[in-house]
Amino acid sequence: MQSDERRAAPWPKLDPASRSAEVRAFFDRRAAVYDPVADRPYWSFSDRVLLSLLRRTVLSGLGEGEGRRILDAGGGTGRWALRLLRELPRATALLADVSPGMLDVARRKAARSGARDRLSLVELDLNAPLPRGLGLFDVVLCFHNVAGLVADPAALIRQLVRATAPGGRVALVLPNLWQAAAKSLRDGRPGELGRLATRSAVRYGDGVPEVLVFTPTVARRCLERAGCVDVAVRGFPVSVHPEGPGEDLPAHLDDPRLLGRLVPLETELCLPREAAARGNSLLAIGTKPAR
Repeated sequence: MQSDERRAAPWPKLDPASRSAEVRAFFDRRAAVYDPVADRPYWSFSDRVLLSLLRRTVLSGLGEGEGRRILDAGGGTGRWALRLLRELPRATALLADVSPGMLDVARRKAARSGARDRLSLVELDLNAPLPRGLGLFDVVLCFHNVAGLVADPAALIRQLVRATAPGGRVALVLPNLWQAAAKSLRDGRPGELGRLATRSAVRYGDGVPEVLVFTPTVARRCLERAGCVDVAVRGFPVSVHPEGPGEDLPAHLDDPRLLGRLVPLETELCLPREAAARGNSLLAIGTKPAR
């Protein structure tokens, strides 16, 4: 990847309207199967590690979340908004997503979870400015490939930081360039290495939107340029990676009791900065300066 000090990364210039339409259509088609795919063993383990990291970082010191507001930008079916509402039982959350199909799934899940009164849903295009009427949030999430599926990831991150209350925290889960390269080779798509080298982007399959990817340095730079302090970028998981086109767990780890013991150990391995590029995904956290 060529360096460019004037920009966060050499991402291509994309049309916001076309980008939004492509992403909306893709996730409307995927809404019914999104959660079953995300619940597969590898991704379930990854989520457990991520939640453990969030407890050590973003959620630390928030208690039960009395009076706290959460924004889950691109929150899809509500997986993480609902998790955080369980972690912070006195907080409220707003889930924003461009896909009506994903929001329909989130609405049904919120009703079943008993959190419907604490979770608001809004259809929102993250390529457009966030409405001022949304107010400010104490915790802002933007997880998994969402920041890589907009036209300008750096602009989105600036918007998310502006929507964060002074002293609040922004947490981004981002696609890792190095793991995108490994996955492309694993899936028999070596031509994607050229796209990664020249565009910091990858296409994981035919009919799948192009994903703009990050390195730890790019992730840190985006948050710092958006005005965050105390920025930290970690990778997760760093010792267990998906195998094969089905993104399976390594066969010898297919034991729930073993995985339960591994989660705290894996969390410790993810904390050092040096491990970030090894992570299957990146977790970038920043704090909005207090006034």
